[in-house]
Amino acid sequence: MTVFADRSDMTVNGGGSIGAGAYNDIVINGAGTIAGDVECATMKINGAATADGNVKATTITVNGSGSFTRDVQAGEMTVNGDASVTQGAGIGRLKVKGRASVGGSLAAHEVDLRGTLKVDGDCSADTFVGEGVFTIGGLLNAGTVHVQLFGPCSAREIGGEKVTIAQSRKGFADFVAMFSEKRARIDTIEADEVWIENTTARIVRGGTVTLGPGCEINLVEYTGTYTPAADARVGEARKVEA
Repeated sequence: MTVFADRSDMTVNGGGSIGAGAYNDIVINGAGTIAGDVECATMKINGAATADGNVKATTITVNGSGSFTRDVQAGEMTVNGDASVTQGAGIGRLKVKGRASVGGSLAAHEVDLRGTLKVDGDCSADTFVGEGVFTIGGLLNAGTVHVQLFGPCSAREIGGEKVTIAQSRKGFADFVAMFSEKRARIDTIEADEVWIENTTARIVRGGTVTLGPGCEINLVEYTGTYTPAADARVGEARKVEA
């Protein structure tokens, strides 16, 4: 853990506020407000907190409820509870086990989804993997996209080297998903390798395209191989030059 000798720790127990500045550790155990821009080694929210300025941290952990009204920059952010970022976020590794929302765009090296993620703008990452529910208002662009559907998922576009969208087959997830549709709705998917299930899309483009059960696609364009499941509904499939 990074420790700065010239910085102090700040802890809120019960209720209180923290002013703008640079700190080592910020811990909020009750209801707290961070008034202004802060930079810290670690931020841990165990209760309910609102950050009214930009936040820059090595690690952020939200176990309760965290509201960030401006930009967030962090080496790693773990959301076990509920976190909302009004503007944009740049995260080295984002782990979502609860619910997270970003009002602007999200840039990350790795997104590990085990809950619910909503991004109003674009989402870019080296890897976007996990199990859960996602809503991306713009482009989801990642080298590897590998997700299992626990509920309704959507994005305007998905692009990458390898895109895999599969229906969850886990017992508890299936119980939870009884009350929602486990389906991805994407306008356009484009990748070197595409393997999808339970997906509705207007266009799917790829070198290798495999459509599993439950797919409904208007147009498939492929340069290599194309393998549809027996129940896949495809308007048109055509091979094109690489």
